[in-house]
Amino acid sequence: MDTARQQPSDEAQYCADTFNGAIASAAVSAAWEIGLLDELERAGRVGIAGFSAASGADPGVVRALLVALSTRRIVTLDAARTEATTDAGFASAYRTKGFFYWLTRGCGELLTTLPGKVLEADRQGDFVRRDSRAISVACRNIARTFFDPPFRELLRDVDCTTVADLGCGSSDRLIMMAGLMPGVRGIGIDVAAGAITVSKEAVAEAGVEDRISLVQDDVLNLSPRDEYAGVDLVTCFLMGHDFWPRENAVRVLRRLRENFPDVKNLVIGDTCRSTDVHGPMHPMFTLGFETVHSVMDQYIPTLDEWASVLDESGWRIADRRMIDLPAFSFIYRLTPA
Repeated sequence: MDTARQQPSDEAQYCADTFNGAIASAAVSAAWEIGLLDELERAGRVGIAGFSAASGADPGVVRALLVALSTRRIVTLDAARTEATTDAGFASAYRTKGFFYWLTRGCGELLTTLPGKVLEADRQGDFVRRDSRAISVACRNIARTFFDPPFRELLRDVDCTTVADLGCGSSDRLIMMAGLMPGVRGIGIDVAAGAITVSKEAVAEAGVEDRISLVQDDVLNLSPRDEYAGVDLVTCFLMGHDFWPRENAVRVLRRLRENFPDVKNLVIGDTCRSTDVHGPMHPMFTLGFETVHSVMDQYIPTLDEWASVLDESGWRIADRRMIDLPAFSFIYRLTPA
């Protein structure tokens, strides 16, 4: 019997889609890292032999990646499986590729070792490891695509001379602001050595080393520094949830005014915990974001909880932008109360 021609039951197809989706997620991540997604975006098609020769990739693995992508209609392969063209799902997958990279490259080890992170006896010491460099690259893409457009719009009403970016990651945001605001100086602050490495490379490539400096420090436990004097804008994207639980968030937000005594605006952009979402209705990214942070024992506040700490910590909302993807996301421009 030709099993390939059998019609699977609805239950079997449901499980197959779930399994194949996991493989396709990893394939999106890999295809982006090796330049395959970018080539498909540029040309609309790719020949496996030509791409493999040009990139030094193994043609068999490139074909396997494309087959995995074809199961989600991201690409279509010709009958001989020598060439792929973009399909109905490509534009959406390309736009959201940073989420896939965050999940499978940045958090891959956490997920593959998930069974060993459930029992309390196993959750001791440094039991969670993530790839800080990959997360930095992923967050740079996510921020560029989904947070930066409303952030640029919000910046129209902000005057500043020096900006400090907390959890700067790749320093992409600082580099963007350096281009938008000639003469503005920037300080990138991140605790992860991998992120600082990515930042140094990006700042050098952009040719703004004379305007952007980098500090490896723990945003949650900052101490005053001479270089923080004169900072009038502080930004923080995609790490505000690290401030929590509540008492910590109030403490960190209060201390920002002490560490940056001249601050006039604090801009925070982050993703919150979902509310009133059940079963298959979880939107893109939400399930992965909340699962990973649950394993890390990192509390994720809701939008209402965020609003509840601002007055107590000495800030008020001067402007805001709400973001649909990632769902339950916001950008607040805060001023000292």
